[in-house]
Amino acid sequence: MNGIYRAITTSPAWSRTVLVITFDEWGGFYDHVAPTSAPDTNPALTGLRGFRVPTLVISPYAQRQAVAHHTYDHTSVLKLIEWRYGLPPLTVRDATARNLAEVLTFGAPNLNAPQWTVNSVFALPCFLQGTQRLPAAATSQGLPALARQAKAQGWAGVG
Repeated sequence: MNGIYRAITTSPAWSRTVLVITFDEWGGFYDHVAPTSAPDTNPALTGLRGFRVPTLVISPYAQRQAVAHHTYDHTSVLKLIEWRYGLPPLTVRDATARNLAEVLTFGAPNLNAPQWTVNSVFALPCFLQGTQRLPAAATSQGLPALARQAKAQGWAGVG
């Protein structure tokens, strides 16, 4: 992700770019909010949007240090693309989805892109064999330093 982020934020196209980073699956039972319903043309299906997933919108037009509190889903990305290029919706789901463009501001772009150093290893096996201990580097994964950097740049609630 470091390479992709740096390539985009240093590109001549940065001033007209929106990078969306999201997860394909929800990954666990951490969320306290039940999935909301969504329109579905097949009555045999549940019509649920699915569990919430973390998503980052990175752009010179993205609101800095902001959290969107509306319900968006994966089809909100499609809605943004359809809206931008004047395309018709593909399905009833994206036709009724909230437009992810709502998190963008269309005044003067903020072309400053903070450069972050993020360790490349963020995952370990679920368990280790026998009495193996986690390597010291794996237990912290450099996150305290990243949290300090985020706090210094004004991000609240970090670390």
